Order: sequence, then C-alpha cells, then structure tokens
Amino acid sequence: MPQHIKRLIITFVVFIALFLIMQQILRPKSFGELGHYRSNAISENIAKELYYAGSINCSQCHETERTEKADGLHSSLKCEVCHGPGLKHALYADKFKGGSLPDSLKLQKPNERKDCALCHQRNAARIKILFDTIDNTLIHQVDVLKHKLLDKKTKVEMKCIECHNPHQP
Repeated sequence: MPQHIKRLIITFVVFIALFLIMQQILRPKSFGELGHYRSNAISENIAKELYYAGSINCSQCHETERTEKADGLHSSLKCEVCHGPGLKHALYADKFKGGSLPDSLKLQKPNERKDCALCHQRNAARIKILFDTIDNTLIHQVDVLKHKLLDKKTKVEMKCIECHNPHQP
C-alpha cells in the first residue's frame, strides 16, 4: 500500500476517534433519556422566570378594553404584544387598586408612530399577504414616512392613535 494512502487512513481514523471522544465529553448526561432530546432542558425551562400574564388576566381588570378589542381588527393580538410583559403588573395591581401604580409595574402605552410601524410599516422584505386576524382580513400596511399628517393648529406631526383607536382600528 502506498505511503500516502496509509497516512490518509491513519488521519481519517484519528479524526473519527477524536470525534467520538469529543462527542462523549461534550454530550450532556441527560441527552437521549427521552429520545433525541436533553431531558434536563424540561426542568431548566420550568425554572425560568415567567414574564407574561396572558390576556385572560388582563381582562379581569380591563374589561372595557377587552370588549372594545373583541370586534376590532386587532382581536387576535394578545395585549402583551403591544403593552409588553405584564405578569408583575397582573400580580400586584390589586394592591394598588384605586391608587396609582409604581413605575415598575406600569405597562407600555405604545402611542408613537414607531410602535404601530412594527407591524404596519410597508416593507419589501415582509410577505405581502399577512393574515393575522380571526376573520382573515389583510394587515393594513402603510409607508409610515409618507403617511403622516400635521395638526392643523400646531403644525406638529400627529400620532397614529389620534385618528386610529388601537383597540378597535
């Protein structure tokens, strides 16, 4: 057998041996206990801190907004899509009922044009037909830079929410 073939075979065998050794060293102990999965991942995910409350918790105090949103084009969106994670807000809001919430428990009130643009900005990279509502209506997209109005009195650029109710657009 030629010398270069022997070297090639030895190199290949060494590479395979290194691969198998590294695989044994790097593979987590719990890998394969539940099929092709690391079973410790389940307990690690359970141990993670929760951030979201879910719309059901929101509607316990914000029934008016839930009712208003139920028939609108945003009916399929969860509250926390726009307002951010609300678990702490939901857990501690009862303690401050009738008073004002501390800033750490207040949720975002997205009222800037950039907030609406996250979903509604026309974007060549975004798929043209986005059906994201219960009745499969098209998500309305606009060119936010061109779609702006100035207030007639102050000549200041108006916010989207001055014309469009975000809970019932």
